[in-house]
Amino acid sequence: MVLLELFDEANQPLGITKEKAAVHIDGDWHRTSEIVVINPQHEILLSLRHPDKKYLPNFWDVCLGGHLDPGESYESAARRELKEEIGIKPAKGELVYLGVMDVVAIDPACRLIDREHAGVFVWPADVQPDALTMQPDEVADLKWVAIDAVIADIDSELPSLRFTPPHHTYRETLRWVKKWLSTRQA
Repeated sequence: MVLLELFDEANQPLGITKEKAAVHIDGDWHRTSEIVVINPQHEILLSLRHPDKKYLPNFWDVCLGGHLDPGESYESAARRELKEEIGIKPAKGELVYLGVMDVVAIDPACRLIDREHAGVFVWPADVQPDALTMQPDEVADLKWVAIDAVIADIDSELPSLRFTPPHHTYRETLRWVKKWLSTRQA
């Protein structure tokens, strides 16, 4: 049984843990880490959710990541999730923290009410695809795509890829990454 720590709407701890499935049914606020992996060519690493995933199978994500364990920090969870999902654990200090974004995804068809305080990171990494080991039950495929092309595809009326919702959150995440990129180039 996976337990998640609960938080209020302002991201303050409530001192309560609850089973993950119940959190997603009841719509309790909890914490996640999201990591946008970007290479020197300004391509981001997209991950295809495994077809056996309960929520959103065969959808593309613009970031890697997952839920924080009770008491875990955003950065610790981000480093752990990268190790689990692609087989590489960045050293402390390699991840760039961009901030916390509230993410709300509701899908009545599968009884999902997901309310997350997501710690958003960017990982500037020059990683070759053959150096990555996909987590078999989580990630079905990985590919590098230019960040501007991903933004254009998400905004398109007929996107070439099915991205996980909510799209407005991913647009904002990628805006944060582009802003960070612009400060590096200045």
